[in-house]
Amino acid sequence: MSEYEEAEVITEEEMKKALAALFKRSQTDAEFRDLCQEDPAAAIFEITGKRLPEGSNLKFTEPEA
Repeated sequence: MSEYEEAEVITEEEMKKALAALFKRSQTDAEFRDLCQEDPAAAIFEITGKRLPEGSNLKFTEPEA
């Protein structure tokens, strides 16, 4: 079992805080921004050490120019 699979599931309140931290970091870290788009669950895990609930669907997109 992987570290991600063994991690606790993030709560709704933790998710709100994590999204703020995620957006802030993605503004200055292009590699992390790419991770957000390619694997949002991994990005949340990197920020919080917690995993998304089963069946969650999270997607990040870049605004169009």
